[in-house]
Amino acid sequence: MKTLVLGDCASSGTNVLTEDIIGEKNATIQGSLTTNGNYVKDIMAWYLKQAKEKHIPIKDIKKIPYDAVTYLREQEVINSYWQYVNEPVVNMSKEGATGGGYYKRLLKYENEHTRPDIIVVTDYSLKHMWQVINNAGTQYFFEKIYKPEYPDFYTNPSLNAPEHIQYMAWLKARECYENKTTIKRNKRIMSWFLNYLDKNDYRYIKVKFYGGFEEFDNDYNCIDCLDLQSQYTTDAGEKVAIKIDMAPKIASRIQDKLTNKIFRV
Repeated sequence: MKTLVLGDCASSGTNVLTEDIIGEKNATIQGSLTTNGNYVKDIMAWYLKQAKEKHIPIKDIKKIPYDAVTYLREQEVINSYWQYVNEPVVNMSKEGATGGGYYKRLLKYENEHTRPDIIVVTDYSLKHMWQVINNAGTQYFFEKIYKPEYPDFYTNPSLNAPEHIQYMAWLKARECYENKTTIKRNKRIMSWFLNYLDKNDYRYIKVKFYGGFEEFDNDYNCIDCLDLQSQYTTDAGEKVAIKIDMAPKIASRIQDKLTNKIFRV
């Protein structure tokens, strides 16, 4: 059975390698190691050590900070709660994901494989942002987040988009934040994506970590993990040790659903 996972930081293992990187077992991380801004040197030092031990080639010194983030996110996915689910899955969860990103990653999966037998779709934080930029006959999709505490624009060289296009996406993110339209847009794009799955007869199950999307809140078939997620989420950030402790429990609930083959009806 081919199972595709579409989720955000709750399913991508964000922050679960914190102890390996900064040496703190009971750390509380605001946002994530990769977006917080306080752990750039720690991530680079960890990555260079990993590269030496695992013989990972360093192709471009200038891109080490971005390669380090990419590698960290790959390792976090491997160490997410999905490691405890006894089913082969392709976990395409991504920090900051949105319904629009789910659609793009589904298309990518199908382009590289075939249609998945089952899709596991999770809700995500309503604070996430997404942007579509149409320029010179090309459409670009982004999931850039604007935060007033990090107001400066920066170019991500790992993206296949020119700097001016990335800047346009950043401006859209800032506009959404200032106009307070982020939640409305997230609800709209999630509804669109779930309708797309329904119209095309995909088999999928839903997992709730946050709440706020009526398609998840009002579905008795949805796997509710909000109580587990809330144990490690605080205003100060994620309590990493508790997030790691919750992983087998989250996996168990999902495993039960997959094993019993109780899917969307």
